[in-house]
Amino acid sequence: MSIRNIFGKKSSAVSKLLNIAGMAMAFAALYIIMVQVNYDLGYNRKIKDSDRIFAMSMPDWYSAGNWAPWLSRPLCEGAIENVPCVEYGGTLTGGFSTKFSLNEDGSGAFALNRGDASVGALKVFGVEAVEGSLDNLVQGKDLIICESKARELGIHVGDALFVQGNDGSKHQMNVAAIYQDYPNNSDLHTMDCLMNIGDQSIDDFSEWSYPYFVKLHSAEDKELFEQQAFEQIIRTYLNMAGSSGEDISEEDMNEAEARLKVKLFPLNGMYFEKTFKSPGQNGNRTTTYTLLSIAILVIVIAFINFINFFFALVPVRLRSVNTRKILGASRSSLIGGIVAESVVMILIALAIATVIVKLFCNSSLASLIPCNALFSHNSSVAVLTALGGTLLAIVSSLYPASYITSFSPALALKGSFGNASKGKAFRVGLIGFQFVVSLVLIICASFVTMQRQYMLKFDMGFDRSQLLQVNTTAKLADMRKSATSLLKTNPQIKDVTWANGDLVANSRMGWGREFNGERINFQCYPVSWNFLKFMGIEIIEGRDFLESDEQCEDGIFIFNESARDKFGLSLEDKIAGHQGDTEIAGFCKDFNYRSLAFGVEPFAFYIFGKNSWKSLNTLYIRTEPGANIPALSDWIKTQLYEMDPSVPKDEFELSFFDSSLNSQYGQEQKTSRIILLFTVLAIVISLMGVFGLVMFEAEYRRKEIGVRRVNGATVADILKMFNSQFIKIVLVCFAIAAPLGWWISDLYLKSFAYRMPVYWWVFALSFAAVLTVTVAVVTLRSLSAVLSDPVESIKTD
Repeated sequence: MSIRNIFGKKSSAVSKLLNIAGMAMAFAALYIIMVQVNYDLGYNRKIKDSDRIFAMSMPDWYSAGNWAPWLSRPLCEGAIENVPCVEYGGTLTGGFSTKFSLNEDGSGAFALNRGDASVGALKVFGVEAVEGSLDNLVQGKDLIICESKARELGIHVGDALFVQGNDGSKHQMNVAAIYQDYPNNSDLHTMDCLMNIGDQSIDDFSEWSYPYFVKLHSAEDKELFEQQAFEQIIRTYLNMAGSSGEDISEEDMNEAEARLKVKLFPLNGMYFEKTFKSPGQNGNRTTTYTLLSIAILVIVIAFINFINFFFALVPVRLRSVNTRKILGASRSSLIGGIVAESVVMILIALAIATVIVKLFCNSSLASLIPCNALFSHNSSVAVLTALGGTLLAIVSSLYPASYITSFSPALALKGSFGNASKGKAFRVGLIGFQFVVSLVLIICASFVTMQRQYMLKFDMGFDRSQLLQVNTTAKLADMRKSATSLLKTNPQIKDVTWANGDLVANSRMGWGREFNGERINFQCYPVSWNFLKFMGIEIIEGRDFLESDEQCEDGIFIFNESARDKFGLSLEDKIAGHQGDTEIAGFCKDFNYRSLAFGVEPFAFYIFGKNSWKSLNTLYIRTEPGANIPALSDWIKTQLYEMDPSVPKDEFELSFFDSSLNSQYGQEQKTSRIILLFTVLAIVISLMGVFGLVMFEAEYRRKEIGVRRVNGATVADILKMFNSQFIKIVLVCFAIAAPLGWWISDLYLKSFAYRMPVYWWVFALSFAAVLTVTVAVVTLRSLSAVLSDPVESIKTD
């Protein structure tokens, strides 16, 4: 079989090149999406004995029906020590970006993502040293570093590293071991180094900030551990309270039992778990399966084209096939030749797909997926894609090959095969399926993109204009009064304020307090005295903070109206603050302090007063309209560096508030871009299918076109004839796709507390876009047949 056999004459060569191009794009899309799906579905599963590892949790105090991983060390350590079905157990928490240097003078500086772990946690996760030893790690003196990062930085066992504190101090740590890297799709991969947490808060029953993990002797012991751990924790709780339980009221005991109930979540399932606030990364099962569905649909659309292109070549190939039959070729050999041809085309498409994937990996589009898409990192996915594509090519080409070789020589001479109603209905049905998929994808992609824009433009209840923010240091936070005065000397700066972390964040410090005999829970956000005025947050009762509040003894609250209404608070009430009963200065209007996927719940602004134990190291700066932002940013960095030289100037990263807000919707942005990208791809491949079907129609109706032209039909009349059937197909497909697209889009939008309406015009525009492009493709492809010499067409046929 030669290249000439594969591509044939010019007309069939064009169709085959389009077919190969469509398949190449589909294979590249399938591979890239399957890399993402494989990453998601395999998250944490490659960790040794992951099926026996569980995260401990207790009921979430702030969200009924959910479970929290942040636990008390003495309660968990007691359970692990006294429950027999536990092999190992311990605490592991990470995500701390820590500054190190190779020398005490600060030279050779770099940052590592640090994890803090107990010795038991190292055993739970099977941390293995490739150099050095994990034994006898000393808290505050030793650390271990992952192999890849050690190799990158040229670090060896025994080296001294210097940790930089927020106050600029340096603390020496020794590299005790280098441990084996963890898979990319695991929570431990996000940690570059680990430190021994030692006995930190080991006896502190009031500190609930430690995630705990256990490795059981058998995964089947899950329910046994939950029961026995709960019983042990209740005993520890009673011992802590100095009671046998008889002098504790039944109501208090019931509350303790409700709040201390233990539930285990499998390490393998934490990534997708919605009711558990995982301390690691989170995925979205719906998004993963949506991408998988899109991948399947794209490859199905491509193989529909594959089949249709073979049918489109029937008029061109039928005479040569039947000539070979007359000359003695068996039908099986003819079918085998056509199948072999299709396999070669698929192999060419796979080769082109590898180029597309490499281009993807080297482009900005690579950031759309959380993992590396290189073949060397995903060999199993690459092999399965190639084998699956080849198998589908064989299966898909069998029917067209059987169809082409089924005609008798006499029928071939008549040329009436193209009018067979059964074959025509089959081809139209395949094209119709492509149109339905394309329309649904366009509708869904439109609403996903529009919802993200809706969230970014939504009035969240505070002033976001001309707003910059930067994370500073504890030293600068302590100097914030003088820092504010200095910064406001710049005429381009309108005002300045300070807070503990981002204003809009899906998680922050939560406080549980007793009020009127009940437990109330609310999010707490420490700020400076002018924060609400700076942000334009309206006080609806009472007063705003005063500068003198920063010198009060016990702190002071301003609650939102949701907290006031839910808990029945008034200005005369007092709520326990950080060191005693604290006054309520006022109540502010509700605003959105989390992404719009969440509703508004009880929230409090808080000023610590004289005795603060939280640093207000997030600086907000409102600029004057028309400010020179690049120059102003450089000036601000210079002033901050001069006030605290312990941090290099360039490490003060100023950003627009809207940019930080946009990062809250990072997953929605990636999802919308991925869906949009593959929607465009599906449409392009579908239009290639339309091209193939029009080519088929034009070839077998060439004589009919010639007769019509001779009898007076205009070019417009014949183009109308060709377009009318496709317009009908699009109309029928839209009738199917519209309700399906509405249902899927509405289901997606329901996941947001604040959502846009389902607009009718999105459906109308989707229909108009598909119809316009289809008519354009049909017209352009059929034009050559319509404009050809009608006399020659009649003679030829």
